[in-house]
Amino acid sequence: MSWLDLFRRKEKSKKQDVSNEHIQVKPKLEALKLNKKVEDDTRLEVAKKQHRTGKVEEAYVVYLDILAGDPEHAEALHMVGIVCLQKGELQKSEQYFKKAIAIDATKADFYSNLGNVLGAQSRTEEAFDNFKKAINLNPQHIDALNNAASASLSLGLSSEAKTFCQQILSFVPNDINARLNLSSVYLDERDTFSAIKVLKEGLNIQPHQVDLLIQLANVLELVNKVDEASEVIKKLDSLGLVSARLSLLAGTVFRRQGQFDKAEQRLKLALTQGLSEKEQIEAFNQLGLTLDSLGKSSEAFKAFDKSNNQMSRVVGKQKADGGAFLNEINDLKTFFKADKFEKLAAQFPTENDFSPIFFVGFPRSGTTLMEQVLKAHPKLITTDELSPLSVIIGEIHTSVGSYPQGIELLTEDDIVRFRHMYLQICKENLGELNDRLVVDKLPLNIIHLGLAKLLFPEAKIIVALRDPRDACLSCFMQKFDVNVAMANFLNIKNTALTYKAVMNLWLHYRDIFQGYWLEYRYENLTEDFTEIVTEVLDFIGVGWHENINDYREAAKTRTIATPSYRDVTAPINTKAVARWRRYNDDLLPIIPIISPFVTCFGYEE
Repeated sequence: MSWLDLFRRKEKSKKQDVSNEHIQVKPKLEALKLNKKVEDDTRLEVAKKQHRTGKVEEAYVVYLDILAGDPEHAEALHMVGIVCLQKGELQKSEQYFKKAIAIDATKADFYSNLGNVLGAQSRTEEAFDNFKKAINLNPQHIDALNNAASASLSLGLSSEAKTFCQQILSFVPNDINARLNLSSVYLDERDTFSAIKVLKEGLNIQPHQVDLLIQLANVLELVNKVDEASEVIKKLDSLGLVSARLSLLAGTVFRRQGQFDKAEQRLKLALTQGLSEKEQIEAFNQLGLTLDSLGKSSEAFKAFDKSNNQMSRVVGKQKADGGAFLNEINDLKTFFKADKFEKLAAQFPTENDFSPIFFVGFPRSGTTLMEQVLKAHPKLITTDELSPLSVIIGEIHTSVGSYPQGIELLTEDDIVRFRHMYLQICKENLGELNDRLVVDKLPLNIIHLGLAKLLFPEAKIIVALRDPRDACLSCFMQKFDVNVAMANFLNIKNTALTYKAVMNLWLHYRDIFQGYWLEYRYENLTEDFTEIVTEVLDFIGVGWHENINDYREAAKTRTIATPSYRDVTAPINTKAVARWRRYNDDLLPIIPIISPFVTCFGYEE
């Protein structure tokens, strides 16, 4: 062997030795990393225990130290996110949760807590999506299920919320949050009596649970069981609870009981105790109603104005465009000219086997009161403002792309289909009609009477009237659910302009529908109940029935979904008649707008 070959062999041997050293070092490094991870995980669990006992800062230091050595430690990122969430550092918290999920997308807690931080930023849809991801990973994740129920309620998805609540209660029958959310679901479904039942079941489990008691008092007030609500509030007060929600609820109940001084005191207290934005809307509205009852009209108007201004901010967020409603009214008036209506009516087939009665009027004209009266008649059934006509309008949009312009594109088959659809919706919502006449009561269907008469040429129309000044004032005073129509009532001038547009359209329809309509005045109903009700029943064609005398007692057993639920079970009175006189100075700007209707409908100048 040459010296050169010998040299090459030695060099090769050295390389193999070096390679063997690397082979031996690699397991050592892996072992060190493993030991470091085990050590970090152990430290993390100790820190989490500290965290749970309130030693947040001590735990926070450990989380950060772990991340300094291992920036991709998913659970440490998650725990730092929780600390940031607790500190109110929402954007930082969100970033940490998202980093944790990017590293490990298998942990339900990560998604659940990301949902929490998104919810805290009012990003409810995003929060809901993350809660659902957490539930997909762990179907028994109670926090995610409860939060998903709350989020779906906020998004108007009551049926989904109900499913989440039922899932929770199948796993944890005594879960209080699930019962609270389920009671809210029942309220959305207008099933207040089931809401009361589920709340009382919760109180059998935890008799002094504050949220259950507050929700129970709230629901009892909604079903006009004011004295029972008052007893619950006394129990809450005896617990020494200091709560803005309790003060708001107590003020509302005191007002319902006629204890206006106490109501004013509790409502003003509530406004200093940190109410949410929506609760402030309710508190200012309740304060306005209280001050109105005390005769403090100027203060009351200011309170209503504050409530409406607050609501305007909510409307802005939800993009409820009141102008869109006024544009729709203008389109309807332009479309339904007398000659066009006659032409359309002539080309569509007539069916006489079913015709509803359309009961309409400007909002706050006493329609809910009359509806409860009509509902007491055994030959009548009412829609409770769930008008099938709204569904038909949606179908027209879907079928031909526009309303009302698209009506001209409808065929005879379309009209027949819509009539059958209307009747089917009535049966689904109301049960078998059994020869009862359907009263389709929805005040602002007054703008859609052109379509109603094309669908049902023989349909009768009842229009509730009220002094335009009182109608506008009452709309301004009322806290409605927000939509494109009610958004106009947040400002007194816009309220008057809406009244003008709506009632001008009614006068236009009135000239077309000769012989098929009846107007009655709310003021006359309060002064001579029997005469006006008899006139309405005779117009419908059913006549008086003795059950009418007990309509108030029957109403107390029902869930009434309109803002008038507090009034229709009370004895008929004239307290709201000519209320506008006490607010004359505040109404001066709108008098020129509505004065023609004061004359037209026979009210004094």
